[in-house]
Amino acid sequence: MTLRLTVGSMFALALVGACAREAPSTSPEPPDVAAPAPAPPELSRFSVPLEYDFTAILRLVEQIVPTTFGSMDSVKTVGDDTRKHYAFEAIRGPFTAFADGNLLHLRATFAYRARGYYKPVIGPTLSAGCGNEQERPRVVVELATPIGLTDDFHLVSKARIVRVEPASTEQRDRCDVSIVHHDVTERVVEAARAGLTSQLPNIDKKVSSVDLTEHVAEWWAMLAHPIKLRDGVWLLLGPERLRVGHVSGRKKIIVVPVSLDARPKVVTGATEPVVVSTALPKLERDSASEGFHVVIDGVVDYGMASRELTAALAARSFTQSGKTIAVQQVGVLPKSKGRLALSVSFTGDANGTVELVGTPQVDRVQSMIAVPDLDFDLQSDSKLLQTYSWLKSDDLRAELRKRARISMTPALDRGRALLLEGLNRKIGDALTLTATVDSVAERGLFVTRDGLIVRAEASGRAGVSVKQR
Repeated sequence: MTLRLTVGSMFALALVGACAREAPSTSPEPPDVAAPAPAPPELSRFSVPLEYDFTAILRLVEQIVPTTFGSMDSVKTVGDDTRKHYAFEAIRGPFTAFADGNLLHLRATFAYRARGYYKPVIGPTLSAGCGNEQERPRVVVELATPIGLTDDFHLVSKARIVRVEPASTEQRDRCDVSIVHHDVTERVVEAARAGLTSQLPNIDKKVSSVDLTEHVAEWWAMLAHPIKLRDGVWLLLGPERLRVGHVSGRKKIIVVPVSLDARPKVVTGATEPVVVSTALPKLERDSASEGFHVVIDGVVDYGMASRELTAALAARSFTQSGKTIAVQQVGVLPKSKGRLALSVSFTGDANGTVELVGTPQVDRVQSMIAVPDLDFDLQSDSKLLQTYSWLKSDDLRAELRKRARISMTPALDRGRALLLEGLNRKIGDALTLTATVDSVAERGLFVTRDGLIVRAEASGRAGVSVKQR
C-alpha cells in the first residue's frame, strides 16, 4: 500500500537558532516580551492514495468461478428437433487482471470441444464434432468491477460481465457441427454467460471479505507516534480523520485516494512527548483540497543581527556641519512595546555611543527587516547629544534608517530546512514521509527577549508511502 499526502491548513513550528548567541556591547534588562502563540491551527489535509495490489483478488475469483462449463455426458436437443442433439465441455484458463480508470477487469479464456448427434429414421445414430487434444475453439470472458472501500476498510465490488465472445473471428474459434447443421459456438457463449452471471454475487461477497483494517490501523498508529527531529525537538503529526475519494487504477495496482486530516506541530522538551492514541476512525467522503500551508517561526538572533548591521555600517564616515564620525560597532537590543534599540558606537570628531529606537517592519520585496521610524532615544543619550548637537542631524538619522536592515532569509531558510527535515524521513520499516516546500511567505514579526521572531507560512506538497507487505 502507498500513501501520498496533500495538507490544507497550518501548524506552529518552533525553530532553534543555528547561530551562537552573542551579547551586544550593552546589556540593559530586556523587556519581558515573547511572540504570541499562533492561532489554533485548522485541520491540515494530506491527500493519501492507498495502493492495493489486486493479485489477491484474482485468487478469490479463481476459487469462485468454475473451471468447467458443460459436460460431454449432458446431451441437449437442438431446438425442437428430437433427432438432433449436441453436447459440449468448456475448460477455463486462469484469470488475468488489469486496471483501467476506476475499473478492475478480469479476463479468462475457455477452450471447448463439442459433438453433434443425428438419429436418422432408419439406421444408427451419426455423430461429428470439433475440438481435439491439439486445438480447440476458444471463448473469451471478461468481467469488470469498480473497487472501493467501505467506511470500515473493507473492499467493495459490483462485478458485471463486459463480454463473452469467440476469442477471434478465425474459423478455429467457431464450432459448426455440420451433421446437425448447427453452430454450437453461440450455445457455448450463452452457457458461459449464464454460468458467470450466477457467480457475480459470490464474487462481490468474496471481494467484500477483504479487510484492510489491520494494515491501515498499523500506519495510523505510526503516524501518531512522535517523530524526533533532533535532541529536544519533536514533530507530532496529530492524525484525526480519514476520507476516501474516487478509485483509479494502473496495471496491477488499484489506487484508492485516502485523505488524512491532521493537526501537525513541533514541540520541544527533554523527553519524548506523551501522545494519547486514538482509535482508527471510520472513512468519510472526501472533499477537494491539495497542498499544505504550515506556520513556521524563524529566529533572528540579536547577536547575528548586531554583526550584520556592524558589517553594513562599520568604517562608514558621516559628515555633518564640517564634523565627521565613523561607525565602529552596532548592537541590537529588544525594547518594550515591540520596538528595537540600536546602540551605535563611533569615533572621530565625537566619540561615544548613541541609542536609536524604532519599530521593526518587514520589507517583503527584499525579504528584509527594516526600522523606518528609527530615531534618537533622547533619554538615554541626552548628555552626549547635548554636547554634540550636530549628531541629531536629519541626514545622519536618514542614513541610519536606510542602512539599518536585517535579512530574514537565514531565519526562513532554517525554518524551511527544519520543516523539510520533519516531513522527509522514514518512520519504522513501512512508512516514508516525503515533502517539498514551494514557497515561504512572511505573516508576522515579533520582538522577543531572545530574538526577532519572523512568523511565516510555508506552502508545498507532501506524501507518505506505505511499503506493502
